[in-house]
Amino acid sequence: MLKRLLTNLDDVEACLQSGEGDVIGGDGEGNIAIFHQAMKMATNLQIGPVEEIWFEGESTLVASTIRGGSCLWLASDSLPVGRLSHEARSLRPVIEDLIEV
Repeated sequence: MLKRLLTNLDDVEACLQSGEGDVIGGDGEGNIAIFHQAMKMATNLQIGPVEEIWFEGESTLVASTIRGGSCLWLASDSLPVGRLSHEARSLRPVIEDLIEV
């Protein structure tokens, strides 16, 4: 079910990683070390929790927190970062429900 949900997005590579960096589902890639570094920086700067990280360049990438320490990675060569962010926020509650089941 999770794999089908993540591969259902056109022009988007998606991956769900555990807090340890293990791929739980999807066909994309993620780097949990980058996410952990951002969380450490936010804690040191006392600016609150990290909910999303956006990367823009020739391709776009959004990394979003999932309850329980997991991380959702969405990447695309054609979609803007705002669209990926919207998709991540839309998928977050569905994925959290699937993980808890």
